[in-house]
Amino acid sequence: MELMNNPMNAISNQNENLIQSGQNRQQNTNVNQYFVEIKDDQSSKKYSTFNIRFICINIAVYVYSICILSGFLIPAIIVPKLDLYLRKVMISLGVIIVLILFAFCTNKIKLIKDASNGKVVIKVINYLCCPKKKINLDIENTHFHVLEQITKLENGDLLSYRFLIINDYKNLVGIDLDTSNIKQKPAKFLYSFNLVSKGKYEYREFVQTLNNFIGSSGVYDNPLFFNINNYLNKDQNIFYFPQTLSKYMKFSDHFFTYHLKNPLGPTCVDIFFIIMTMFLNCGAFTGTIAILSGTDKSIKFIVGILIPGVNIILYILYKAFKYCFDKNLRIDCIYSKNFDRIFIGIVKYKSKYSNTFEYQMNNISRFILEKEGNTNFNLKVIFKNNETQQIYTIKNKSKGELEGLAYLLNERLNINSNNNIDNNGQIQI
Repeated sequence: MELMNNPMNAISNQNENLIQSGQNRQQNTNVNQYFVEIKDDQSSKKYSTFNIRFICINIAVYVYSICILSGFLIPAIIVPKLDLYLRKVMISLGVIIVLILFAFCTNKIKLIKDASNGKVVIKVINYLCCPKKKINLDIENTHFHVLEQITKLENGDLLSYRFLIINDYKNLVGIDLDTSNIKQKPAKFLYSFNLVSKGKYEYREFVQTLNNFIGSSGVYDNPLFFNINNYLNKDQNIFYFPQTLSKYMKFSDHFFTYHLKNPLGPTCVDIFFIIMTMFLNCGAFTGTIAILSGTDKSIKFIVGILIPGVNIILYILYKAFKYCFDKNLRIDCIYSKNFDRIFIGIVKYKSKYSNTFEYQMNNISRFILEKEGNTNFNLKVIFKNNETQQIYTIKNKSKGELEGLAYLLNERLNINSNNNIDNNGQIQI
């Protein structure tokens, strides 16, 4: 009763309760827990993108476009004898040619990682901001490489970079002899884009960043630089195309190829038509200017179709010459999933087969290269019944260069032969 009636005791108890309440509040309430960082978890994103741009090409496209437009617009404006029809034709031609140029030239490459579906999508974007090509690959099959290229100039060396996309078909998607259309259409294992910009990255950092983007392993035995001499345990010169890639590319135990020509180099047909296109377009433009003063309707019609007509004819001739004169590019060899069959395709221009062969492995004795003349070899298959079939004549190659092809073709046959020999050295049937 005395404690309850004493007001000083009541005040003291109240102060003690306030102090304890404040201490508990400080202990139980930590304001830092209400502040969080934004987590940039790439693995949780369904889609992520990476853009690759080009150097020099962008400036060249814009400068060339300005020159084309000026070449059509200035005469259409300043030539006094032109009637309205010819002025409209010239302006329209200039705009159409620039639009065609923008449609065919590459502005950037957009890499899209679709992690949920295990795909990487490569979009090649033109100057109209539209994809002119779309490539869909399995992430586990995809690898990126950047090739340094040095061009010798009078004032020094010019360093440029070529972006390479590799599809190694490790999971057999696209090259399965039973489930894909590989027998009708050759494998597309390499996509190349020249004069890319590595941006803020150093060379090696750029390559690593590209592969990290899709989760590709940094430790990768690149098939583009497959060393056939190490594979054969030979201490000889490596067979490479200058400043580019190996002639032999072994992507997996199921797929290898031998290149007859440089896969990155332009052909003679390409170079010839580039030069011819430049000269004929200059001639067509000069001829257009020369006949602009005419008033005859037939001359106006010629002016209207001269330049586009020349380019259409050139394009048709280019395709025809490529088809007729571009020779075979490589020899593809693909095994079935259980190695019981081998498919051999001779690949030519535009990824078409000029000839294909398919054999049961248990019917083959061996593959041989029969020398014909000094530098020609006939690639043949010898069956167990002693019959022989010609596959392809390889021209202007040495025996040393073709030893790798002979070894790779017979490697699986030798493995099968060893597996069929028991401990007593007897062949098992």
